[in-house]
Amino acid sequence: MSLLGIASTYGASFTPDAQQDGFTNNDAQRVDPVFAQQVDTAAQALAAQARMNVATLAPCTTTDPTAGEACARTFLATFAAKAYRRPADAREVSALIAVYHAGADGFTYADGIEALIRAVLESPGFLYVTEIGDGSGAPSATLTAYETASELAYLITGGPPDATLTAAAAANQLATGDQRAAQARRLLALPSASARVTSVVEQWLGIETISDTAKDTTLYPKFAGLLGSIKQEADDFVAQVFAGSAGGLKDLLSADWTVTADPNLAAAYGAAAPGPGTTRVSLTALPRRGILNQAAFLSVYSRAQETAPVLRGVAVMRRIACIDVAAPTTLNINIVPPVPDPTKTTRQRFDIHQTDPVCAGCHKNIDSFGFAFENFDAMGMIRSQENNLPIDSSTTVAVGADFDGAYPDSASLLTKMAQSSSVASCFARHMLKFAVARSDATTVEQGFMPKWQALAPAAQGSFGEILVAWIASDGFVQRRFMP
Repeated sequence: MSLLGIASTYGASFTPDAQQDGFTNNDAQRVDPVFAQQVDTAAQALAAQARMNVATLAPCTTTDPTAGEACARTFLATFAAKAYRRPADAREVSALIAVYHAGADGFTYADGIEALIRAVLESPGFLYVTEIGDGSGAPSATLTAYETASELAYLITGGPPDATLTAAAAANQLATGDQRAAQARRLLALPSASARVTSVVEQWLGIETISDTAKDTTLYPKFAGLLGSIKQEADDFVAQVFAGSAGGLKDLLSADWTVTADPNLAAAYGAAAPGPGTTRVSLTALPRRGILNQAAFLSVYSRAQETAPVLRGVAVMRRIACIDVAAPTTLNINIVPPVPDPTKTTRQRFDIHQTDPVCAGCHKNIDSFGFAFENFDAMGMIRSQENNLPIDSSTTVAVGADFDGAYPDSASLLTKMAQSSSVASCFARHMLKFAVARSDATTVEQGFMPKWQALAPAAQGSFGEILVAWIASDGFVQRRFMP
């Protein structure tokens, strides 16, 4: 839209981005043959649409293709700079003008512009975000001003630099930490930043797949009808939590409210419908706190027919507490799930882990987290019974963390974890993995965490403040290359 003024939905049909540590912002992205074909198809279609508006996009007083080269160069100076997020260099301009002539000579000026647009949309300069500095090939490099602007924009807004950021790059006003921090705070106030924060947090928690989640319609007949509202609740809740400087990790994990405009979802939760003019729903009277007690998280980490305490427990350990949990395959363990038993609760069935010496070592900790969520069924609704037996969601966590203790349910556990310094540190490390976008961020993490620890306590759990601290650091603009 920002390039050609054409509303495009082609991106929605592209192959999914590769995930690394749960995030799509990473160095594992590749333009493989399938993606290249999709890009080519989209570029052809967009260029053909743009051709119909050539008089506005690339006006020219002559229709002679040869004389039109000057107009093509004028158009290219603006169009290529936007597409590449930097001015096109002389070699690129020369190659693109050759493409223009290949399309225009013997045909029309509009044909040449169409060919030129297609070439730009399929060029490496458009498809790739570079981090090579001056291109000298030295073992280390500092990003150029334009590369810095792109890193800032894509990190915070998920899109290319705006005019203000591009102007700052042109004036070399992104060289200092303070300059970059000022631009970061400006970008964080944009609506696109809110959508970016929501996407990143949902990728971190693994709930971005909620729209593709399904349940047994016999056991959970209301799930499909509520699915859209469940997804919207997660989106709106994250956006409200991280709006401004006051929100952060504590509210995300332990808020006694949620956000939904759907009275049916509120009713399913056992809460009163939102009042006039608001979508905020109070949960103070319910054992439900924060985003991990919302239907999105609880549904994703469940089976189609039943809850999955192991999935929930592992998710909390890995994503919230940064406690490593080895996959059974790496331990050469063949997992056989407890068989269905209508005379037992899910917890009673999974208690077999504690009696099996092969399983007990890991599951003592995994289940201590997972069982705390058992008062929620597989679509995240509160339950007090299963198979006509009382639910037991009490737990004792003993993992050597500052939130160890006995809890009646996940709401009380999450309230404690929301106050935990180790959980805050875990959150910061996950957000840094997203920001660094590299497969190995260990060295960067070691250099950054002291800067995070120097932040005010309230800022340590703020997505925005963590990003600003990273952007202001030298590590944000410095790269080291493998020999």
